[in-house]
Amino acid sequence: MTEVLDLVEFDGVSPDRALAALAGRKRPLHAGHRSYTEHAVVQYLAREAGHELVPVRDYWVVRRDNGLRWELYTWWRRYRSADGTLRELRRLRHAGARSSTPGEVAIAAYAAAFGAEASWPRRWKQPFALTGVPSPPRQIRIVEVGLDDGSSTVQFNGSPEDAKAYYDTYGAQQVQKVVRGGAARPGSACVGCKQLTGCAALPRVPGVLGLSARPAPLRKVSVSDLRYHAACPAQSYLRTLHLPKEAEYADSAKLGQAVHDWLDRLHRRNGHPACSVADMPPLGVNWTTGRWQVSDADAAAGHAMLLHHVDACPFHDSGLIEEVDSEALRAVHDTAAQALVISKPDLLYREDGSWIWRELKTTRRRQRHGEDLLDLYPQLALAVTLLASGALGGDPSGSRVEVEILRPEGSDPHMIDPTDPERLAKARSVLHGYAGPWRDDHVWPAQPGGHCRQCPVSQWCVSAATSDSSEENGA
Repeated sequence: MTEVLDLVEFDGVSPDRALAALAGRKRPLHAGHRSYTEHAVVQYLAREAGHELVPVRDYWVVRRDNGLRWELYTWWRRYRSADGTLRELRRLRHAGARSSTPGEVAIAAYAAAFGAEASWPRRWKQPFALTGVPSPPRQIRIVEVGLDDGSSTVQFNGSPEDAKAYYDTYGAQQVQKVVRGGAARPGSACVGCKQLTGCAALPRVPGVLGLSARPAPLRKVSVSDLRYHAACPAQSYLRTLHLPKEAEYADSAKLGQAVHDWLDRLHRRNGHPACSVADMPPLGVNWTTGRWQVSDADAAAGHAMLLHHVDACPFHDSGLIEEVDSEALRAVHDTAAQALVISKPDLLYREDGSWIWRELKTTRRRQRHGEDLLDLYPQLALAVTLLASGALGGDPSGSRVEVEILRPEGSDPHMIDPTDPERLAKARSVLHGYAGPWRDDHVWPAQPGGHCRQCPVSQWCVSAATSDSSEENGA
């Protein structure tokens, strides 16, 4: 996106030619990524029609020297009025326009108000190369632009004095927070961290995904990513780009999320009391709201599920529980697969020095005879391999995976022992089946079919099957 806009705004290339240049990139864009980029450029440039601001190539950098060189800037796109009295910074969003945090807006406004023009350094450790000190602006504007629909919102509009006051209130503390840092917290950002190889906070666990060692660039992955890849590699890849989505969740998935959120709030309470009937929503009320709102009939089914959880709540034995970590994100480096593996257990709690990994599933389907939960829910397979390896700490010999399957008719509890050699071998086999094709994939091809109708990123996929073609193919 920025490559195309740079060609149009700074080099005078027509939008059509700038978009066509994407085909000649050294690393070609995925067809779906290019489809979105074409849409986003058209939306952005249509919004620009009639605007008279001048694009600015150089960054606006505030520099201070107090023993250490200190530079403040933003990545956002820069514009100014012809006479230089107005500076505008624009943050581009993949979907619709929304708001940044006050700290982000304050830093952007301060950089626009007081920054000197400077070019990007040739090397990361070098300072910005100042290119000029133009006359200071009299007006600063910070705008969020949505590339999906061309929407925009003004987040700040004021004088340099206003920008300074806003920075003092919100921006300074944000900068101090970044400078102070804090304890290392392994997560998705590890994949791009320059300190990765020397970081002791990220567990190194070869073989978590059941793959043999191979030389490969580091990738980030979750079980959800692996499941999406198994359904359609193109969908998996386009999801990682965080492109705008349509109808991402079916009604059944929304209900599952609503049930999960209700119980998660209960499990986060101080002292971790056991869930009771009184904690559940009243009968006959549609208790779902916001993003996870469902029909009255689905809400009634969810209410029944919540009531069945009461007897299965793990906090009835709270005297045995030493520590609780609700919705805990975990990251490990599978050094064999060269993968940063991200997981987020529904609930982790520790008993007698060992971690218990608990997952909650909601369904209206009865379990079929002979069905293996590790096949049905591959995240359980990951839980088994992580606990067996001791990646979460504690004593792995006493760890277990608990699965609570809630149906309107009742609660169906299961337990998986990670120290059982057969269960561990099965878990590794399941993960190998998902992770092998994902690790070997470098082109992310589309697999069009009936599932395209439910794919939330199909609008960007040039290979997506239409309803008619899916029906013709027997989908």
